[in-house]
Amino acid sequence: MKMMMKRMATSWLVLLGYVCLAQEEEVLGPVVNVYTELKELRSLVGELSTKLHTAEADLKEQRAMVDKLNKEREEQPKVAFSAALLSSESKHHGPIDAETNLIFGKVLTNIGSAYNPITGVFTAPVRGVYYFRFSGNGFAGHDMGLSIFKDGQRMMSVYEYQSSGEQNDHASNGVTLQLEKGEVVNMRLWINTWVFIDGRYDYCSFSGFLLFPM
Repeated sequence: MKMMMKRMATSWLVLLGYVCLAQEEEVLGPVVNVYTELKELRSLVGELSTKLHTAEADLKEQRAMVDKLNKEREEQPKVAFSAALLSSESKHHGPIDAETNLIFGKVLTNIGSAYNPITGVFTAPVRGVYYFRFSGNGFAGHDMGLSIFKDGQRMMSVYEYQSSGEQNDHASNGVTLQLEKGEVVNMRLWINTWVFIDGRYDYCSFSGFLLFPM
């Protein structure tokens, strides 16, 4: 009997030991997981900090680039003009027996003052690429011929032949020119042709602007 009770007591002690060990594992288990998670969070914070520093460096570089572009844009010369043939009444200009410069005396825009309304000549203030546009109106059975010149060289033209019986024709053209500083551009009326000048509607015009400096 004593031996049997001793064995039972031993069995209970062993069982109690297993129960205590299981409870210890349940208690200590979450503690071990917390440390692991803290370690992972510390690593993640380090990665995020590195990415943040990289983003800040990229942002600083982009801001510097924007500031540079804004400075270049502010320093870039601004050149643009539009002008029309000036007349207080509707009339014809021509025909003439020699090719002559057309003076567009009615200035609508002249930013940079590169166009001279007294001479009708545009002078390039900087080396660059420019765009020019011109138009003319032919009326009452006469031919009309216009050309744009760069330093005395004909670059582009328009022509209206009036023998077809039409009484009122309009023509326009445009050209992109690379100019050196000081080179001039102007319009000329062809020999034995004329243009119709209207004091209200400004059919005959000459315009240009700087696309970009070089």
